[in-house]
Amino acid sequence: MTDFSSWNILGEVLLLVGSAVALGVALESIRISAIIGYLLAGVLLGPSVFGLVGNDGSLEVVAELGVSLLLFSIGLELTPARLRGFGLRGAVVGVVQVIFTILAGAGVAILFGLEWREATILGCMVALSSTAVVARLLNERGELESPRGRETLAVLLAQDGLLIPVLLLVGFLGGGDGNTSDAPNIAGQLASAAVNILIMVASIAVVGIFLIPRLLNASILRKNRDFAIVIAIITCLAAAWGSHSLGLSPALGSFIAGVLLARVSFSRQIRADTGALRAVFLTLFFASVGMLANVRELVQPDVLKLLLAILFIGLFLKIIIAWIAIRITGGHRRIAIGAAMCLAQFGEFSFVIGSEALKSEIISPAMFQAAIGASLISLFATPLLVANAKAISTSLERFLVRVHIWESSLPPELPADSELSGHVLIVGYGPAGAEVARSMVLANLTPMVIDMNPRLVERAAADGFRSAFGDGAQHEILEHIGASRAAALVITLPEPQTAMATITQFRALNRDAIIVARGRYERWVPDLEAAGADFVISEESIAGTMLGATLVSRLTGDTTAAADLALPPNPPPSHDGPS
Repeated sequence: MTDFSSWNILGEVLLLVGSAVALGVALESIRISAIIGYLLAGVLLGPSVFGLVGNDGSLEVVAELGVSLLLFSIGLELTPARLRGFGLRGAVVGVVQVIFTILAGAGVAILFGLEWREATILGCMVALSSTAVVARLLNERGELESPRGRETLAVLLAQDGLLIPVLLLVGFLGGGDGNTSDAPNIAGQLASAAVNILIMVASIAVVGIFLIPRLLNASILRKNRDFAIVIAIITCLAAAWGSHSLGLSPALGSFIAGVLLARVSFSRQIRADTGALRAVFLTLFFASVGMLANVRELVQPDVLKLLLAILFIGLFLKIIIAWIAIRITGGHRRIAIGAAMCLAQFGEFSFVIGSEALKSEIISPAMFQAAIGASLISLFATPLLVANAKAISTSLERFLVRVHIWESSLPPELPADSELSGHVLIVGYGPAGAEVARSMVLANLTPMVIDMNPRLVERAAADGFRSAFGDGAQHEILEHIGASRAAALVITLPEPQTAMATITQFRALNRDAIIVARGRYERWVPDLEAAGADFVISEESIAGTMLGATLVSRLTGDTTAAADLALPPNPPPSHDGPS
């Protein structure tokens, strides 16, 4: 008789992933991250609610495989070029934040009476944030290129890199039973674990550095790029299997394999070709994470108290420590608040860490459920925290200035004889802002540069332009630098949310000036115009027009084709009423 057990597993996977996608689409339609829908699907379909999937533990291996594949794809993103792009400072912030969050979380847990190994695991679960959730939310809001977005992403990448030592720490903690009198036995177990880790890393390194590049460069494999994808997946699964065989986390082996493959010449193509697979891994992973939550157990008074304590103490500690870490490395105080709020949640790695600790009996099932529940709630709250990070950080800064805890960040007063009028305010002094400033000088207009980056402010001053440090989205800053007397405002910032806030504040002070704004993506153009911009230069439209004009000029010999670009023919809208 045919055994249908394997097909039952397939049916459960289809039901779980299909429901996750359906809930994700439903939540996306109301501007809530689809990842929250994936988590909800796991919670609802899991054993503790409707019990439609995972009742016999049949999905455990599938979920573990999803974790391994997801971490492999994350490791592929950690290319040397990408890490260098964020510089040493981002790595320092990430390391400081993770280490001190683990120490602070463990210290607080020990004060509440937890055994030191269990307390350390809680600190590890709280320390790491969700790269998948936060990066996606920032990208959807067009804030990845904002100062807050870049600060957040730099720390997230550093946290991803720190997953290896954190998982190693969990493995070491699982090597003993916490009895300090049995030190020789613990030392032997830790030494054995260390040897196994070295064997795993060395084996993956040899294969990833010496064997895989030669295979991928073979002429027969280059003719069919499907081979590269298959070899990459085989490498991932082999690393997961080898790591499990050595008594280590399969996810750890897959992550290391991804990091090593990110260095080979074919890594870009591998990332592109496995992009669709990553969407499936992500869906399966978060849905399986939701299944871990036992709702019946979470509503028990004792577990619920633990959950709330972990949630609120963890969020508070993490926001404070992340803010301090960014500030001591030179970050702006308000940007640090916004980035810390984006990093506040306990991310997807907390489930990996908690599962490993539960298998090693480092933490109790009740503590595991409380920590998982706190992580889920923090992830549910992440869209709200990211969406309001800028508003909250701005309001908090104003309050602290008002009560004289912080000094005002207004730029220095201009000399009395240099009262500006009819000048052009340029918000952002990147390559685009510098070009605008030079164009204003050629047209005998006076540019005034404002930027949140002190180095760019100094560069503008060195280039001979008036410049001030500050946030153009703040009413006080604009008023201080004479926005009401300006003839025009040019916004070169790529982030639409900050651009719209700047336009709104500027229009409150000056109804007649011309506003020209940069539109990074076409979808943001109507919003920028609605905020009060007279002209929005869409990068996508301009790039398309230039590409077409260049091609026409080359094909037809008409050298004037590329010069046909012009500003929109419509006159600037009236600003007599509200924009």
